[in-house]
Amino acid sequence: CEAGQVPPFDVLLTNPPFSADEQFSFALDFAIKSGKPWLMILPVHVIFRNLFVNPTQDLPWRPFVVAPQKKYNFKTPAPLPPPPTENRAKARSRSRLTHTLWVVHGGENQALHQRLLEVAQKKVSDLCHVATNVLELPKVALPGEWTEEMRQNAEREGLELP
Repeated sequence: CEAGQVPPFDVLLTNPPFSADEQFSFALDFAIKSGKPWLMILPVHVIFRNLFVNPTQDLPWRPFVVAPQKKYNFKTPAPLPPPPTENRAKARSRSRLTHTLWVVHGGENQALHQRLLEVAQKKVSDLCHVATNVLELPKVALPGEWTEEMRQNAEREGLELP
């Protein structure tokens, strides 16, 4: 699409860059302002960061999350060159296990949001953890390491951390 022009769409399904806060913030802001239903796959730690918590806390209904029971294995596409063999410690890998989850919101349509949640609870709950808040996430779906920012947001939600 041309700069500044967005083609018509009904649902936003996206995988914003995991390493670029600015691009993630842009994608989340766009999703919220669109008023359309949206789904984003995100590293689990992001839902505890201010860049996610602040924009979503004022929504009329909170996004829910669908967390797979196992970490996704993201693989580098084959057309890219193989990772360098020298300086291996800094070389990227062709495959990376990343603890991610799907964040889902029905946009401005509360009935649709509720229906998406009901479908997730009925259809994928045997494969994934469906949670309407962080307190419903199992311990295996929580980040392994916590920054002070993440810790404060988790505790604000009532999550007790070690």
